[in-house]
Amino acid sequence: MSMTQEDIRTHYEQEWKQKSDRANDTSQLAYSSPVEDAILYPTLIKLIGDLKLKAWGAVLDVGCGSGRWIRFYNEHYKPVSLTGIDFTAASVEMLKKWHGADSRLHFQQGDITKEAWDLQARFDLINIANVLFHIPEEDRFKNALTNLAKHLTEDGAIITTEYLPRITMRTQWMLVRSRYQFEQAVKAAGLKIVEIRASAFFSNDPMGIDGTEEGARKLFNQVRQRSSVLMQSSSNVNTKAFITQMLAEIEHATIEFCRERMAEVDMPSQKLVVLRRA
Repeated sequence: MSMTQEDIRTHYEQEWKQKSDRANDTSQLAYSSPVEDAILYPTLIKLIGDLKLKAWGAVLDVGCGSGRWIRFYNEHYKPVSLTGIDFTAASVEMLKKWHGADSRLHFQQGDITKEAWDLQARFDLINIANVLFHIPEEDRFKNALTNLAKHLTEDGAIITTEYLPRITMRTQWMLVRSRYQFEQAVKAAGLKIVEIRASAFFSNDPMGIDGTEEGARKLFNQVRQRSSVLMQSSSNVNTKAFITQMLAEIEHATIEFCRERMAEVDMPSQKLVVLRRA
């Protein structure tokens, strides 16, 4: 059964509370694959540098969850201000608990899909990772894009994570809009796509691949599952680090091979997509 945004909210209210309760330090708040991190973070750093995005200015992280991107931007760029917004109270409570001592960091509950949503502030950079394809309702999706545009400074940018397949696909958790549907929605919100960069192939959902679940997507999922088993096969810190590096190097080599032969939008991976005012 396909989930609504409210179903997803209910799930993460429980997930973030449990994670915060179990954690002894911020490293235990991690919610992503270390292999994906090893591919995605350098890609994002290069993207920000290439486009000269103001990651050191006023930064907004929408869907801040367990604080993955809060920690990333704070560690690499030390923004003048870094605001985290999430539609769950549990996320906000968790991040205030673990990061509340830093006066540059601000957290509050908010739902960007609400028509009248406004923080009464504008941001140089808005990060919204793994959020938009979790908004299946079209009216809420439209509101989200409009609200993102409304919160940008004149020369600000939005970084979102998308798959951009040729056809729209619905899963239990996601409505992955086609590149054409996504571009039309972005344009309607007064925005435009200015850059697309491929990221992890095998350590993320292979929703950038068109076709049935029995085709290439199945093979990608098998690699993803076996990689996860391999990562969990040892508790030795050095062994885990070696496996992480090896899998990341395999992904990096595959990405670079494909990059020489096809457009970023056609990559089977998830993509970093940069939006600006049209």
